[in-house]
Order: sequence, then structure tokens, then C-alpha cells
Amino acid sequence: MSDAPLLSLKNVEVHFENEPGLLDFDGEAQTVRAVDGVTIDIEENDVISLVGESGCGKTTLGKTAIGLQRPTAGSVEYKGHDIWDIRDGNSDADIAWSDVRRSLQIIHQDPGSSLNPNRRIVSILSEPLRQVSPGLSTGERRERIYSLLDRVGMSPAPDFAERYPHQLSGGEKQRVVLSRALLMNPDVILADEAISALDVSLRVEMMDLMLELQDVFDTSYVFISHDLSNARYFTEHGGGRIGVMYLGKLAELGPAERLIQNPQHPYTEVLRWATPNLGMNMSVTSDFPMRKIDVPDPINPPSGCRFHTRCPKAREVCTRETPDPISVDESSEAACFRADERHEYWNSEPLDGVEPESDPGSTSGGVEMD
Repeated sequence: MSDAPLLSLKNVEVHFENEPGLLDFDGEAQTVRAVDGVTIDIEENDVISLVGESGCGKTTLGKTAIGLQRPTAGSVEYKGHDIWDIRDGNSDADIAWSDVRRSLQIIHQDPGSSLNPNRRIVSILSEPLRQVSPGLSTGERRERIYSLLDRVGMSPAPDFAERYPHQLSGGEKQRVVLSRALLMNPDVILADEAISALDVSLRVEMMDLMLELQDVFDTSYVFISHDLSNARYFTEHGGGRIGVMYLGKLAELGPAERLIQNPQHPYTEVLRWATPNLGMNMSVTSDFPMRKIDVPDPINPPSGCRFHTRCPKAREVCTRETPDPISVDESSEAACFRADERHEYWNSEPLDGVEPESDPGSTSGGVEMD
């Protein structure tokens, strides 16, 4: 890894204005804080998996990272240069916006919707090659396309290349969009729920293929999933980190095994509890690890720690102070007061429905495991 991150998100916020409807008599627009102050670095040949329940902001954060969504505040830097300054012509960087767009690619959840149904696969894949290698002849483009189709398991390549998208299975379409992204020689690929539409039997095969091609093309992945077991597999085998998101905030970040075996944020414990097929060599409490099921309104999120309304460990201080990320080790952080044994949290009163527990004293202030 180089000294500077390949992609750096600093205090990124993405807010959307929800326009009033016909029955909203007050007529005031409401703001949805989809991403609200996230900082994260992506290194060369890195893997970052973002997990969390629907509406937590993981897809919005991923699209912001690759330049498909302009942040409301904060910055997204590619190789040390703000990508939106480059886009607006306000940067002295020797990087063109077209180079940034080529370097930051996406694989959509529904590959069929991103493939032109009226064009053959060879025509679809020829387009990115015309962009990055305009000097290639038609024959040279075909040879490169055939080679990549073979590599992703679509053989015989000339036969698949002449098919239309509707003649392919879901897994084959996903391989085509992966090939299209890789033909751009990207530095980062956003895989937005890229395996969720596949059969369970094909998911591991697809993740293995993506990681194999990562070594060949020297690219990084931002892997988005609502399934913690998929994120664990992809991140462990890619040597990366999992980022747990909740209501636009990054609740916890760390290597897969540490994060699952010893979560430092109560919401991570919720995701772990809700994923029974993690194959952990430890017992998990059978008690539901939340006080409430209902997700708060993102238009009017709770004060203080946003998880405190559902958290089984919340105390009075959690209702009025927002926790900053606390370093757990050199590769992990958690935005939870419990990760700091010296925080006033331990002397604060438990909220209604929260069972009191003793101060950790000289032990780690992390979430206690059964």
C-alpha cells in the first residue's frame, strides 16, 4: 500500500430534500440525512464491505465514493485530489474527470437493467474499450473481449459474445457487467448488492471470481451487502474490513473476524444475532438484542447516539452526546462510548428497560459477549 489512500472520504454528508406532497399543508421541505459525517479510507487493492439494514445509507455512501453522487458536505479525494474540484475544473491536479470516471466503476444489483437489451454482448463490451483504447481495431477488441469472457467462465466466448442479454442467466449477466467494469482498468469497483440476486449456490462462486480478478487487475472493491455472512466471506478472503452503517453513520469498522467475534458496537451485535449462518465457534445470546424493533425516522433522527432508542446498553449520556469513532486497535474503530472504559457513560444512568451493568474497571470497555 502507498502512503496516501487511493480514495479518501472525509466527513462526507449526503442530504436529500424531501419535497412536500399535496397533503402536507405546512408546505415545508424535509431533509433526509442519508449519510451524515462518514470518514473512511480505501487503499490500493483493498476490500471494504458496507453492511446494515435497508435505508442505512450504505448504497448512497458507495455511490458518493465513486463520484455518482455529489456530497452535500465533506470531500471525496482520489489520489489526494477532490474529485468534484476536478469535475468542476477547480483543481490543479493533472487528472481529467474522464480519467476519474474510468477509474471508479460500478456493478449494479440488477445486471439486466444495466445492459442494453437491443445489443449483443460483444457490442456492449466493445463500448468501454473504445473509450480507453480507441486505437484498437475491431479484431483486437474482440480478442480482448473473448479473453476476458473466458476468464470469467463464459466459454465458448465467441458464442456468448453473440448473445443478447435476455439469452443469459442471472449469473451470466453478472459476469458480463463485471467484465465491462474490468475492461476500464478501474482502481475501484463499487459492487452494489452484486450477488444478492444470485442463487445461494452461485454467490460464493461469484465472490471467489471477483477476488481472483482483483489480483489480476489490481483493483479495490467497495462491496455492499445486507447479509453479514456474505460480507464476512468476501472481506476475510480479500483481507479487508467491514463497515457497519446505521442511519447514515458508520457505527463500526474493522477486520471481519474481529468485528464478528468481538463486536464493539451494540448494533453490530444485532446484525450478528440476525445472521445465524455465520459459523462462529461461540455461543450467541438467544435474547433479542434490541429494546425496540422500529427504525427511527431518518428525517428526524434521535439526538445523541442514533441507536440509543433501540440499544439494550444505552444510558442517559447516549441521548445527548454523539459518540465519535474510538480506536479499538490499529485497524478498527467503533462509534460507541462503551469502547472507552474511561468515558462518563459508565457512570451515567441506564435508560428505561436497560439492565444495569458494572463498570469495566481495568478491563476492555467493549461489548460484553456471552
